[in-house]
Formats: sequence, C-alpha cells, structure tokens
Amino acid sequence: MMDKSNKLLEMSIFVAIIDEGSLVGAANKLNLSKQAVSRHLNSLEERLRVRLLQRTTRSIALTYEGQNFYLQSKNILDSVAEAEAVIHAEQVDPIGVLRINVPVSFGVLVLAPLWQKFRDKYPKIELDITLSDRVVNLLEEGYDLAVRIGNLESSSLIARKLAYTRIIAAASPGYLEKYGSPTHPNELQNHDIILYSHWAKNELWEFWQDKTLYPVQLRAKVYCNNGDTCRMMMLQGGGISLQPDFIIGEDLQSGRLIEVLPSYKVQDYNIYAVYPSRKLLPLRTQCLIDFLLEQLQSCS
Repeated sequence: MMDKSNKLLEMSIFVAIIDEGSLVGAANKLNLSKQAVSRHLNSLEERLRVRLLQRTTRSIALTYEGQNFYLQSKNILDSVAEAEAVIHAEQVDPIGVLRINVPVSFGVLVLAPLWQKFRDKYPKIELDITLSDRVVNLLEEGYDLAVRIGNLESSSLIARKLAYTRIIAAASPGYLEKYGSPTHPNELQNHDIILYSHWAKNELWEFWQDKTLYPVQLRAKVYCNNGDTCRMMMLQGGGISLQPDFIIGEDLQSGRLIEVLPSYKVQDYNIYAVYPSRKLLPLRTQCLIDFLLEQLQSCS
C-alpha cells in the first residue's frame, strides 16, 4: 500500500505537468529528471486505473477524469501548503492555546499578576490555566507546561529552573509568647506543628547550621495540602509551620509572624518550568518559559 507522502508527490508532479504544460517543464520545476516524472505519471494512472492525460510527442491534453483529478489535487496541495504556512507563521508570531498547570498558592500570589503582562506581550496566545497542588501527568492530561516547586522526581520531562523560594519556619507572636520559642530543632517536638502535606517528607524537617544537618522527626497536629490555609492557622496561633517566603514573606515583614530558629536554615526550594520535550518546542511554550524566567528572577 502506497504511503501518503508518495501520493502527495504524485499529485504534485501531475499538477506541475499541467501548470507547466509539459513533462519537461514539470521536471525542471521540481528538480527531477524527465524519466522520473514520466514514471510517476504512469504509476499514478495505473493506480487509479484511468488515463489522466492524452499525450503525444508535442502536446498533452487532460481527459475528463484528468480534469477532475487536477482540480481536486490542486485543492489538496493548496490546503497542505496553507497548513504548512500556518505552522511556519506560528514559529515567527506565536499563536495558539497554552495549557498550564500551576500550584495554587504560587499561582494566586505570584503568577496571577503576571498573566495579563504575558497576554499584552503575546496577544495571539490563549491561556488555559489550572491551579492544583496535585502533580499532574503532563502527557496524559494534555498540559503544555507545569510550574513545580521543590524536589523533582526523576522523569523524562524537561525541567528549567526559573527561580527559588526560601523556606522558613515561623509562628505567630501570640503562639510563641504562650509556648515559648524553640532554640534548637529538637525542641520542635514539644510544639504544635502545622504540616503542608505535599512537602511532608515523612514528617522529617531538616535544618542546617554551619554545614551541620539537624534532622527532626515530627508529628503534626494539623495536615493540610494548601499553604494559605496553613498560613491562616499560623496567624491565629495554631502552631509552627514551614512555609515559602512567597506565602508568609509579608507577614514576617509586618511582624504578624516571627521566624523561629533563625540561626538555622532550611534548604531553599527551586521553582521549575516542566514540559514534555525540548525537541521541536512550540514557540508559544518557549515564549512563556522565557517570560517566566525574566519575571521571576527579577522578583528573587
């Protein structure tokens, strides 16, 4: 069975013969030998089981069937050329729909103010944004790109680091006044812990001081898969939690929350753009990656 590319080649040769008025003219236009053009024409007629051209040594003439086939072939080839032109144009002027998955809190607090800037810069790109802290399957669920924070699992996906966020242990002044401020990570075991469940890591928190690791195994009083909810409980005196600076940064600056164990540090989390493949990456996806890289690094 002949593949579609050979069928298109035969159509292209047949249309060129008619447009150029001869087999020689078609051969010159398509950079083929006259013998190759003649061979493809014979193959086409044999496959269709109909004569398309009446030809002599000096002239060619379309048969009735040939006229119909010429018009249909011309339309098909024009459609193929138009489709290719659209694809080429998209690589110059980005266009199309981008399906994006982002974490809830980061999506609301950091990314939401940026989307219209992106649309202003690339008005032909349509955005379909989903906020979810669940790790989605980009390929199965049809996403072009996801923003992820923290340690990435090994996969075939491509990850581009966009920025980083500080992770800070904090609590409200009221809670610390009531229960005291821990001076060593081990003392956290005597405190109420609010745990962001997506970063649970078996309830193990790791603190560093002077290149020395201090791991502490905790049992939380509250587990929640949303950082904003953890923050509200912290503000209301519910306990100590590890949260990124994009969620509690303003609270720390205003004094509504206070960093605990400030002489110990928690490892920063990287923020990544994750996408299925680097090969033949659509221009609209590349534009989004470059935009996020520029915007988020300027905020770091």
